[in-house]
Amino acid sequence: MYENFGAIVIRSSVTFKLFFPDNTVDAYQYQRGGLPNIKQLRVTGTFQSESGGVNWDYTKAPVLERMPHTNGWLYTYEIPHLPDGFYEYKYFVQFNNGTTRWCSDPCSKYGGFENENSGFVIGGTKIIVEPINKRLPVQELVIYELMLDDFTAEYRAGKAPLDAILDRLDYLESLGLNAIEFMPWTTRPEGEFSWGYDPIAFFSVEYDYYNDDSEPLKKLFRLKTLINELHRRNIHVIMDGVFNHADAGVNPDKGFAYFWLYETPSDSPYIGNFGDAGFFNELDFANNCTDQFITDACTYWIEEYGIDGIRFDYVKGFYVATDPKQGIGEIILYLHKYAKAKHLENMSFILELLTDNRYDAIGQTNKINANGCWFDPIMWELRNTFNYGYVPLSLMRALDSGQDFRDDKCPVPYVENHDHSTLTGQCGGRENWFVTQPIAIALFTVSGAVLIHNGQEFGEDYVFPEDGPGRVMPRPLRWERVNDDIGQKLIWLYTTLIKIRKENPALAYNNFYPDNYDTSLTEFNDKGYGISSSRKLVIYHRWGDVDNTLEKYIVVLNFSSSDQIIDIPFSENGTWQELLTNTTVQVQNYIFNNYVVGSNWGCLFKLSNDGL
Repeated sequence: MYENFGAIVIRSSVTFKLFFPDNTVDAYQYQRGGLPNIKQLRVTGTFQSESGGVNWDYTKAPVLERMPHTNGWLYTYEIPHLPDGFYEYKYFVQFNNGTTRWCSDPCSKYGGFENENSGFVIGGTKIIVEPINKRLPVQELVIYELMLDDFTAEYRAGKAPLDAILDRLDYLESLGLNAIEFMPWTTRPEGEFSWGYDPIAFFSVEYDYYNDDSEPLKKLFRLKTLINELHRRNIHVIMDGVFNHADAGVNPDKGFAYFWLYETPSDSPYIGNFGDAGFFNELDFANNCTDQFITDACTYWIEEYGIDGIRFDYVKGFYVATDPKQGIGEIILYLHKYAKAKHLENMSFILELLTDNRYDAIGQTNKINANGCWFDPIMWELRNTFNYGYVPLSLMRALDSGQDFRDDKCPVPYVENHDHSTLTGQCGGRENWFVTQPIAIALFTVSGAVLIHNGQEFGEDYVFPEDGPGRVMPRPLRWERVNDDIGQKLIWLYTTLIKIRKENPALAYNNFYPDNYDTSLTEFNDKGYGISSSRKLVIYHRWGDVDNTLEKYIVVLNFSSSDQIIDIPFSENGTWQELLTNTTVQVQNYIFNNYVVGSNWGCLFKLSNDGL
């Protein structure tokens, strides 16, 4: 429903449609809230001069007609003809108590240049997004988290970031990844740098991402062009969706419009206490109008832009443990039904829960019935191998990342993301790049869909506080580092690991030994697996059935600064190939003695078919 509101353009005409729910018309719309108490609603903007008026002259701006709607009321006004161009607009509202306010359009499809205006385009090239050739299950994805601003800042030279991304697609494809998770591209407050997690509009792309003054009519179609090119390369597109809160701001003329469009903003049924958000203004998912608003936003991006999945930011903000089917649970249920009805196979719906108990996220993902969730224990435990100077015994549980997930769910493990200092920064800077090698090997040998953050693959190095001032800051990628010695070594490692991961899908499965690890053991267990605290070594076994062939792996990690000579246990006798160096060992008596594992390094052995 909401996708059909906003400024609706048909050829050269535009019809403004602004909807308000009314529970006296449809009792299901909301339990808490009220009516906006609007006396008169005008639409004003840069289109007014085309009809002989003065732009932004609210005194002579068109008045929208109030019409009944099945679920409330619809304000509408049509302009039958406008020349090609990009136009900005806002609503000028007069309330019953005589106060007035400028408000954006909550269903606008474009963000504007200034004052958080809304926008629309007449003319320009129309583009249809082509679906990806074969959408993969989430556990088969190798995901690259990309921030449009930071990724393109150094080289875009006036291009719109969405266009500038095209200049690096060959590079991204060469890494071998098969999915990109774009940090929020929806409209955010103007005036300060933002990662996009403070949305003010849910149907529109941030103006700074699509604007190029030399080609003003392309605007939003830049995103469709980019998605088409990614799909042509068989790269999935995952949208980072911030649907748990909105930034209403403090200025009535800016911020989330469905807050300020109400004479008394607290009467807005869209904003209110729900879940455990604690950031900005919470969306009130106890009200059906909010549920519908957000599900319509989700299906809009899926249908109009052909995205392959959504990562739901900070789900604690719209999750209630006593009623998991409300809020995010209701949205996920609807999206699964929607995808099935539209024959959209393998859509990825991924949660970010960030619970206080890091493993609570697993049970909540199972209850909510999403495809998977961000899994942060891997990051914390692996970073601690450097921070503590020893291998924490709790690492084994984190490496068993698939434990307790239902068979149709999976973790999305990572060792770096936008919320924290980079991996190299946390490990002492680029001069300590080699310390990150066993961490990367571990990441690509645990179950789930692997995620890396932009720049991680060449050792980008930023340190910033976990919270407070200075955390949300620009981190432009320094592309010259791709070609230096450290960058080249790390890129080789990541491209090798990505290739191995894609060629060995069993690594994504949940099978792991030693499971339910006894954390009182400071040395390997009686079978030779687990953690050796004294030597900073880790050994574990992975396996899975692929096309009726049982694939088996042994992983060895050396977090120490010395080469280690160890006796490696194997689950089968025969030929095992070490995939990182493409060498082989012949195993007898289920052990290989005196194998040398390099410092800050690891091994990944795979049982040859000849050994079965």
